[in-house]
Amino acid sequence: MPNFKESFEELYDRYLERIFRFVFVKVNSRELAEDLCSEIFSRFWKKYQEIDIENPQAFLYQIARNVVADYYRSRKPQTVNLEEVMNVVDINSSKTEEEMHRSLEMEKVYKAIRLLNEDYQNFIIWYYLEELSVPEIVQIVSKTENSVRVAIHRSLHALKQQLERV
Repeated sequence: MPNFKESFEELYDRYLERIFRFVFVKVNSRELAEDLCSEIFSRFWKKYQEIDIENPQAFLYQIARNVVADYYRSRKPQTVNLEEVMNVVDINSSKTEEEMHRSLEMEKVYKAIRLLNEDYQNFIIWYYLEELSVPEIVQIVSKTENSVRVAIHRSLHALKQQLERV
């Protein structure tokens, strides 16, 4: 049986990329997503030492939801970081026209996702971007499979409406 530290390290390695991606879509900043992930795994480590966590993935996503919500509650109005915007569309880039178009389309999708309410954002990210199964999402949100399926459907419908407006 691996020791306590090794188990945590395995969980960290297994879930860091997923949690980072989830947070990044919500905050649209690599540096901020890295900072928030540090906070998420710090909180996870504290709980990991105190209680037996039955489903680490679900527990991490719950912490991530709370940390992102805390961030948005506490933040001051932000200005747009022009450097990050310019990185999205770099005129001197060696990207082909098709790659640029795809990149711009993905940015449009991410923008539309960020305009959805928090629950819809979560369902879109978990189901379509993270490719979590309905039972895995059920464990994160503690709802029935049927209500999660309905929420995913409603989230997708809301995203489609948002994309028409963006």
